[in-house]
Amino acid sequence: MYDIVIVGSGPSGCRTAQIVASAGYKVLVVEEHAEAGVPTQCTGFVSEKIGKIPEDIVVNKIQTAKFCADANGGSFSIRAKEPMRLMDRHAFDKFVYGEAAAAGVEFKFNTRFVGYEKTDGGVKVKTTNGEFETKVLVGADGPNSSVAKAANLKQPENQLFLIQVRAKAKYDAEVAELWFGSDVAPGNFAWVVPESETVARVGLMTNDHPRAFFEKFFEKRIGYPLAEVNGNITDRLGDTIRYGLIEKSVADHVLLVGDAAAQVKPFSAGGLVYGQIGASYAGDAIVRALQENNFSEKFLMENYEKKWKTELGKGIKKGLMFKKIFEKIQDRPVLFSLMRKTGIANFAAFFDADFIGKD
Repeated sequence: MYDIVIVGSGPSGCRTAQIVASAGYKVLVVEEHAEAGVPTQCTGFVSEKIGKIPEDIVVNKIQTAKFCADANGGSFSIRAKEPMRLMDRHAFDKFVYGEAAAAGVEFKFNTRFVGYEKTDGGVKVKTTNGEFETKVLVGADGPNSSVAKAANLKQPENQLFLIQVRAKAKYDAEVAELWFGSDVAPGNFAWVVPESETVARVGLMTNDHPRAFFEKFFEKRIGYPLAEVNGNITDRLGDTIRYGLIEKSVADHVLLVGDAAAQVKPFSAGGLVYGQIGASYAGDAIVRALQENNFSEKFLMENYEKKWKTELGKGIKKGLMFKKIFEKIQDRPVLFSLMRKTGIANFAAFFDADFIGKD
C-alpha cells in the first residue's frame, strides 16, 4: 500500500511527489520511459518565477527579445530588467527528480499505467510492472493523460503542435527572436533562442501540421535546409500541448497536475512555471487529504482544484482571449502597434502574462 501513486516523472509529477514524501508519506512514481527527463519536450526558456535552480543547468541568460513580423517586415526589441534563463531542460528534469528521490520517493521506470479500479481503502493501480494499492492516484502524464481517460476527466480539446531543433549558425547570444505572421506560423509564432553565438534552439508552433511551415522558416532564417545531415542539426523534438481551462481536474481518489490538467499558458504553451505552481497545490492538498483521511472528489475540489484555478485560471482565460484576438490580426500592422502600446517594461513580463515564449 502506497499513500500516493503518481503516473509520470516530469517536473510536475516529481515536485508533487517531493512535497508529499517530505511530509513523511510513502510515494511511488511510475514512468513509462527508462529515466526521468526523457524525452525532452520544451525549449526551457523561463523567467525567475521558475524558482531557485542550480546555476550549472543555466545554459544562457538573455535580456533582449526581438519581435519580428514577416508579413509587414517590422521589428522592435524589448530589454528586460532581469534576464530570462535558458535551461538545459534535461538537467532541470533530473534536478527535480533528484530532489524527489532525496525526499524518499520510490521510482519504477519502464512501467506503463494501464488503468485502475476502486477498492475499499482507495484504488488499485494496474501497470505493466504489477499492481499497486494507493489512497491517491495522480495523473502527471501529459496532454494525452491515460489517468484522465481512466477517471473520465475530460481534457481540453484545444491543441498546439510544436517542432524544435538545435541548429548551428551565427547568432547574437544576447537576443531571443520571436517571429510572427501567418506565413511563418499561423495563429502562433516561431522562435530562435541562442545557447551561444554558434548554437540556438529554433522552433515553431501552430494549431495544426507545423512541419511545412517550420521547414520554410528554418531555411529562410538559418540559411540552410532542415534536411542537413552533417551535424549542424541535433536534438529534434516534437510535442503536443493541450490548452484551456479544464472543466474538472479531480475525481474520488484521483487528481491531475501539470500538462495533464492543462496547467499551461494558452498562447505561449509554457507549462513549467504553471506546472510547478499546480504541483505545489497538489502536494499540499494530498498531504491534507492523508492527514484527514478524506479523498473524496468534494474534498480534492475544495483543497486543490479551486485553489489552483484561483491562481492560474485568470491567466489561462486571459491567454485564451488574447490567442483568439491574435489569430484575427496577426498579419495587420496594428498588431505590432498594440504590442508597443502595452507599456510592459520588460519581456519577462510578456512570458508571465501569456504573451510569448514556451517555457
